[in-house]
Amino acid sequence: MIERVPPRLLHPGNDFFLDYVAANPAALRFFEHVPSAIEAARDARLSSDYPRADLVSHLRQYNTRLHPSEATLMNIDRMLDPSTLCVIGGQQAGFLGGPLLTVYKILSVLRAASSLSDRLQTSVIPIFWLASEDHDFTEINRVRILDESGDLRTISFDWDDRGCPIEDLPITSDIRRAMDEALAIIPETQAMVRKLFLPDPSDDYASWHARIWSRLFGEQGLVLVEPRAIRQMAGPFFTRALAEAEQIAALLAQSTRDLEAARYPVPLGPTVAGRLFVFSENGRRTRVVDPSDHIGRAGAQPHSYSPDALLRPLLADSLFPTIASILGPSEIAYHAMIRPLYRLFGVSQPLLYPRHGYTLITARQGALLERCNVGISDVLSDRFDPAAVAEALASPALLELFAERRTAVESELALLAEPLSELDPGLPTRLRQTTDRVDQQLAQLQQRAMRTELARRGISVRELRRLAAEILPTGKPQERVLSLLHIAAQHGLSWISALDPISPPGDYAHNIAKVGESNV
Repeated sequence: MIERVPPRLLHPGNDFFLDYVAANPAALRFFEHVPSAIEAARDARLSSDYPRADLVSHLRQYNTRLHPSEATLMNIDRMLDPSTLCVIGGQQAGFLGGPLLTVYKILSVLRAASSLSDRLQTSVIPIFWLASEDHDFTEINRVRILDESGDLRTISFDWDDRGCPIEDLPITSDIRRAMDEALAIIPETQAMVRKLFLPDPSDDYASWHARIWSRLFGEQGLVLVEPRAIRQMAGPFFTRALAEAEQIAALLAQSTRDLEAARYPVPLGPTVAGRLFVFSENGRRTRVVDPSDHIGRAGAQPHSYSPDALLRPLLADSLFPTIASILGPSEIAYHAMIRPLYRLFGVSQPLLYPRHGYTLITARQGALLERCNVGISDVLSDRFDPAAVAEALASPALLELFAERRTAVESELALLAEPLSELDPGLPTRLRQTTDRVDQQLAQLQQRAMRTELARRGISVRELRRLAAEILPTGKPQERVLSLLHIAAQHGLSWISALDPISPPGDYAHNIAKVGESNV
C-alpha cells in the first residue's frame, strides 16, 4: 500500500455517502445501528428465529453444483447453530466477473465476517448473493478492457429474451463467441486464469458466474446463493409484502420527505419502489400493479415472484441471521429509505458496512508518477492532463528556444505585410494564414522535440495517456469500469490475496495497491 485516498475523490457530489462514512449524525440517523454497535446488532439479530434447517438444505443443494470447498460446506453446516451469524454482500452477475468492484465487495464480505467472528467469538459466515433475478440485461452483458494503446474496448453479447431474469439466461452461442473473444487476451502462460473463467457443461449463465466466485474464494469459505435457490422459502414474505403494500408505500413516502428535509437526494421513487415483481407467462419480470390480485397466489407459488431493490434486503434478512451487509454507495442510500420497513416486518436492520475499494497501479506506473512529480490523487481528481504534464517536465531551455524562434519567425513574416498590401490588398490575409500554418508546424515540432527529450529521461507521453486511462477510465474510478479479466490477464490472480486488509469493516477506505510481476 502506498496511499489512502480521500472518499471525496472517488465519490464527488455523493453527500449522503460521504456523510455516512464520516459518521455524520445527519446521515446515521436513518439507520437502526451505527457501524460500531456490533454487540447491539448481534443481540437484535439473534432475538429472531430463522429457518436454519431449510436454509442449510437449500444452500447445500445449490453450492454442491459448484463443486464447493470443504471450508464452504463446513460454513453452510455451521448455519444450523443458533448462535451463528452471517455477513452478506451481493452484486449482479457481470460478464466474466464484471468490474473490479465485485472482487472488492467479496473481499469486504470475507474480511468483515472474519473480523466480526473474532470480535464476537462466534461463527460469522461470509455469503455472496448473486442477484440473478434482476432483468437489467445491460448491466451484465459486457466486459471492458484496455487495449495496448489505452483505448477502452467493450466486448458484449445479446439475448433475444431481454426483460426476463438473468437466471433464465442459457450460455448461448453469442455468449460463447463473446467469451472466446475476451479470453483471447489471456496469455498462454496464464492457464490458471483461463480455467477460472471457463463454464462447466451443466452451467447456465448465472451458475457459471457463481462458479467463478466459488473457484476464486471457496478456500476462504465463501458461501454462494442465488434468489432461485431460496425462493421457495419466501412465500410468507411475499404474501405479507402484498398485503402491506399500502403501508409500505406510506412509509416510503415518509422516508422520502425525511431525506428531502435533510437535503439528501432520494435514490428511488416511493410510488414504484417497495413492490414485488411477478414473472409473467412469457418469462418477463414486471412489477405487480394490483397487490390484491396476487395475495392468494404468492404463498402457494413463490417461484413466480421476486422483490425489488428495496424489498430484497428485507427478504434476505428475514431468512438469514445477518449481522452486517456489505454495500456500495447506492445501496447504502437505498437502505436509508427502508428502516421503517424493517420495523413493519419485525426484522432488525443489520449493520451496514461500505464496500472497501482499491485503485491498482503497477510499479512502473508508480515510478512514472514519481518521475513526473504527480500524485495519484491528482489523477483521480481528473486534474491529470498528460500533455500539460509533459510540457511542465520539458526543459526550460528547450521551451525558451522555441519561444524565441517563434517570435523571430513571426517578426520576419510581419515585415512582408506592408509590401504585400501595396501589391494586392488581399495578400495580407494570405500572409496571416501562412503565419498560422508556420506557427502550427513549429508547435508540432516543439511537441516532437519535447517527447524526444522526455524519452531520454524515461518518460513517455503515450505511457502517460495510458496511465490516465488505466487509473480513471472514461473519467470514472477504475473499479467501476475495468474488468477483473483485464487485470487477471496482465497480472495473474495472486494479487487478490495479496491485498492487505485496509481498515476495520465499518471504516471505509479506498487505497492504492501495487500489482506487478511479483504478484503473478
